[in-house]
Amino acid sequence: MSAQGRVTLGVLLDSLGTEAVTALCLPSGRQAMIGAPVIYGSDEPLTAFDGALLLVTVNPEPSLLERAAEAGATAVVVRAGLGNATALTEAAEGAGVALLAAAPGLSWGQLYALVDALLALVAPAADLGGGAQAGDLFALANQVAARVGGAVAIEDLAMRVLAYSTIGGQRIDELRREGILGRRVPEHPTNAEEYAAVLRSDQAVWSFEPREYLPRLAIAVRARGEALGTIWAIQADEPLAPDAVAVLAEAARTAAPHLARISLAADKTRRTRDEWLGWLLRGVGPVGELAASFGLHPEEPVAVVAVGTWEAKRRTDVFAATHAGDLLRTAYTAYRIRSAVGAVDGRTYAVVAVEAGTPLLRRITADTLGQINDRLGGRWRAGVGRTVASIAQIPAGARQADEALRAMCGPFADGEVGLHEELAAALFLLDAAASMRTSPVLLGEPLSLVAEHDARHGTDYVHSLRIWLAAHYDVPRAAETLSLHPNTLRYRLRRIGELIPLDDPDVRIVLGLQLRLGEIRASGTNSGE
Repeated sequence: MSAQGRVTLGVLLDSLGTEAVTALCLPSGRQAMIGAPVIYGSDEPLTAFDGALLLVTVNPEPSLLERAAEAGATAVVVRAGLGNATALTEAAEGAGVALLAAAPGLSWGQLYALVDALLALVAPAADLGGGAQAGDLFALANQVAARVGGAVAIEDLAMRVLAYSTIGGQRIDELRREGILGRRVPEHPTNAEEYAAVLRSDQAVWSFEPREYLPRLAIAVRARGEALGTIWAIQADEPLAPDAVAVLAEAARTAAPHLARISLAADKTRRTRDEWLGWLLRGVGPVGELAASFGLHPEEPVAVVAVGTWEAKRRTDVFAATHAGDLLRTAYTAYRIRSAVGAVDGRTYAVVAVEAGTPLLRRITADTLGQINDRLGGRWRAGVGRTVASIAQIPAGARQADEALRAMCGPFADGEVGLHEELAAALFLLDAAASMRTSPVLLGEPLSLVAEHDARHGTDYVHSLRIWLAAHYDVPRAAETLSLHPNTLRYRLRRIGELIPLDDPDVRIVLGLQLRLGEIRASGTNSGE
């Protein structure tokens, strides 16, 4: 069914289901083998693809099908509903290349992730009974779904969706749909309790939370008493089969060796990859060989990306960092950005073979942060170090990426992704706040004189000062922000001038620093690393 990281077109179509892709033309039948997915744009050259699944992001000309076949692609995926679908189908038949249509609501990045997951997960499976031979976890999910009468998903302990059924007519809800597209069950307040109940039980149990979704019958998958994952069957319009509990128990025994194999391989590979990435970031060991193992060239320019949560301030948990790294790696690979991505010391890092200021890098990273936010919760941010000339300089880039992330998790940064060279002012303020954390100067004069007047007389001079300084002393603009007449603000400034020498430029600088550094203190931002 699979060989050398490939699957047949039949497995691909059956596993992903019609909600993801449909076949328009299969000149070599369902047994043609496909390999890695490749996202392709119209302005890119067609190189040797060696059985690849070509995801064409633009409306292609029929001639592209012939060129794709010559380049070695097994199948081409276009967007469903194209006006020239008939001409494309005829061209595909003539070229001998399969033509598939991607569902309109599925992004190219999501489709790439689904195919990538399928290639990583297919493995021989044991007989489930009834005379059927399960070729992989997707086939197992389909067999179980057919027997119990409800859509099925198989997950690991990290709630990653390893496989799911695609039997027509079986209804799924939005929770399952998001889990399939995101490769992980979305965060929900009831997740921990519901999964704990399944993992505590030795047999299938019902789950009715979250209430807004369909009920599920679930069972833990175990090997020698150790939990490896779960199997979930949705009950939609009709009750599940009377023997559904027994069917799930049988499926759990069948799935156990596959999940054990996947878990062992994934853990070993991930540990090795993360360890090697850590050496690169620290400049330890044979950095040239380490770089080559990730597909990076020792003498090419690279940039380091550090990813974390605003709430965590310092480091996040290993699972979250690992899952964030998985999403980031998939996104970079989908756009053919060579990278080394992993979790090191509880933080997600990526060494990418592109310039730090490349708009594509910023866009892909920001989009992926949105996915991480949806899957894991929190406010995830990324800091990008300056471009360094070679692999040997990665440690300097990593330090800058950490600094940039620290600034992005502070009160003065905008957006989700920040470059080190753009964040000099924010870093200066954070370092100044850290060095003056215990100093009375921040709360002293001249700002304290204005604050004391506000406290005694009920005025709001400190706020008026803050807005005026932020407007670069532009009275009309500051007055508009304060919803005041400009003359009213001028009167306030004259009264403040009676308390402190407001015309003195040094006083203005100190006021600005006291106000800004006070915001850092009020926000509770940890300016240390």
